[in-house]
Parts: sequence; C-alpha cells; structure tokens
Amino acid sequence: MKNIDNLLKQALTPTDEPDIRLKQTLLSKAKEDYAMKRKKFKAAAVAASVAVALGIGSVSIYAARKFLLPEHVTQEINDSKLTAAFQSEDAITINESQTYGGYRVTLMGIVSGKAITEYEMTGNDGVRDDRTYAVVSIERSDQTPMPSTSDDSYGEQSFFTSFLIQGLNPALYNAFTFGGGYVEIEENGVLYRLTECDNIEIFADREIYMCVSDGWSYNSDAYSYDETSGVISRNETYDGLNALFTLSLDASKADPAAAEEYIKKIDNGTFDQTETEIELNGEEKEVSEFINKLTPENLNEYAVPIEDSKQTLTPDKDGVLSYEYNLENGTGGSGTVNLKDLFPDQIAGTCNISDASSEGTVESIVITTFTLNEDGTVTLLLYVPK
Repeated sequence: MKNIDNLLKQALTPTDEPDIRLKQTLLSKAKEDYAMKRKKFKAAAVAASVAVALGIGSVSIYAARKFLLPEHVTQEINDSKLTAAFQSEDAITINESQTYGGYRVTLMGIVSGKAITEYEMTGNDGVRDDRTYAVVSIERSDQTPMPSTSDDSYGEQSFFTSFLIQGLNPALYNAFTFGGGYVEIEENGVLYRLTECDNIEIFADREIYMCVSDGWSYNSDAYSYDETSGVISRNETYDGLNALFTLSLDASKADPAAAEEYIKKIDNGTFDQTETEIELNGEEKEVSEFINKLTPENLNEYAVPIEDSKQTLTPDKDGVLSYEYNLENGTGGSGTVNLKDLFPDQIAGTCNISDASSEGTVESIVITTFTLNEDGTVTLLLYVPK
C-alpha cells in the first residue's frame, strides 16, 4: 500500500458548499524509503478477547533493555532531525508501562519543537512545523510476538494513540482534530509507534494525557470525562486496552492565548488540511482523482449504496454521533463525530461525504456518508464505486 493511506485517511476540510467533509481522520505519513513499514488504516472492527480482557490491569516502570530507544525508532525511519531531537535536552524520557486488555504499553518519551523532522506536514496555510512527537511500544502481555509490518495479519488489530487535554472533551478533541499522524515499525516482536500532532506545549498549564487503546478512533466507553473538572480517566470496567498516561510538562511553556486561538480554529473548522508531500504512483493517483471528484450531488453518478450498511444514528446530549458497521465482506469501521461539524446549518436532507477508504485500488474504495433527517437523527450509508 505505500502512500495511499496518507491520502485516503486525511481529514476532509469543511467548506461553505454542501459537501462539507470532516476533519476527523488520522494522517499516516512516511516517505518511499519506509512506506512499507507504515501502519495500514484498515477500518476493521476487531473485538478484544474477553478471556484476556478480564485480566487485571497493572502499572509498572519500564526497565527492560530489549526495547529500542526513541532515537533508534526514528533512525529506522531515516529521520535524522527527529533522532537528534530525541537525543537533545528538550526530550522528555518517561518509560512508564501499563498493562491492560492483554497488551503491555510503554510510553517511552516525547519531544516538541519547530522544524525537528525531515518530513514536515504541509497544507494550504503553509507548513505546520511546530509539533509534538511520542514513541510508544506495544507488546502482548503473554509475550506472543506482535506481527511484522510485512505479515498479512499486520493491521488486523488496530490501536489508537492520542494526546488528550484536561478540560477538552476527548471525544471531540484528540488526534483527529490535533493534526495527528503516526508510523509504525516492528522489532523483535514489539510494535513501536511514532505518533505526532500539533505542539501540545501550549496546553502545559493543564493536565495532559496520552491514551493508547484498541480500535482506530477515540472510544468513549474506554475512558471517562468529567465535564465539571475536565479530568479524563480510565474506565476501570472496560474490557480491553485503555492505557492512560499523565504527562509532566514544563508549565512555563504554556501559552493560554495561543491555546484559546487553537481551540477556536478547531471549533470553526478553519484549519487547512495537512498532508505529507509524497509522490503517488499511477494507481494511487487514480484513487485520489476518483475521491476528489465526489460530491453529494454527483455521488450516485459514480457510486452505488451498500444497503446493508444503512443505519439511523441518534446524537447524544453533547451532539456526538457514535457509529459502527460490519459489512458482509468482513470489513467494518467505527467512530464518533459531532453533529454540528457535519451539519452546521442544521438543514434536514443535507448529505455529507465524510470519509473514503481504500486498499489501494478504485474498486476497493468505500465511501461513508451522513444525511440529516427531519427528526434530528442521522442516516449513515456507505457507497462503493459503480
């Protein structure tokens, strides 16, 4: 799959036109020299094993020497700038491990700064070069090796990693809206994820967390959010992986004014789409061109609905829609989205194309749409190319 994940899983920026596209999908980024090591975004709903998930979670201090260091992970993806950043005094070494749902997760370290990577995120508003990076290792608690990135089974179990901010509802403010992305490698049965987002140091005067859970998006069942205090915590009754690390950042680096402006941009949908500048091959260009020409008005001209995917969604008290689907071909997906982001004008009958995924060919494209109903519910319906 090379680079197509980055293209297909990009956030789709809202516009003033009817085909408002959500800015809620992680960007996976990598250059050709390590593209095959990238995490493939497969919208597969994978249930955690109940037998394993019922095991009692634990927190411990990471001390094993078999693991790679953060700078070794960045060396593997040929990012010399980021390697230097993780070796600098600005890097924060954490090395805390938590075990839940059959997995042992270690938050190894984080670093923030401007222009500290070889592979910068760019968009219509220029380079987004002020970023935070974290390295997380994931291994099975029974020591069974994680699959290599070249194995067919790689990607069957998806993971979600994101910084979360005290006082911001994590269902709405997470890696999807923070310009997040990641790349993964496997070494000696351990999966290493280098995850990134816009610089979180502007929120350093608040409590900041790193969540690592099963699934490909934020799961409100895995974590709890106290609307009064803004505190985020683990749901102790969740049967699965829901690690949550609390970070200690230098509060003097906080910038409340910049943080407020950043939140406003997210709320107003004014962030330009970020993307990694990488060359697409011929097949990927065909997929890109097909997706880019789609609008709610011409969708039926190019695609047909998957009738068994149709479902009615009811927003919760915060206006958040949660959905999950499983198709007859074995693929599936799940996620959350805010009603006001989908339909800011609240016009019944409005249809939005929110996402498109692919296995690298036009024939494998799956298009996700939402339509606002008269009674305030929303209809989810998937399409595939004709």
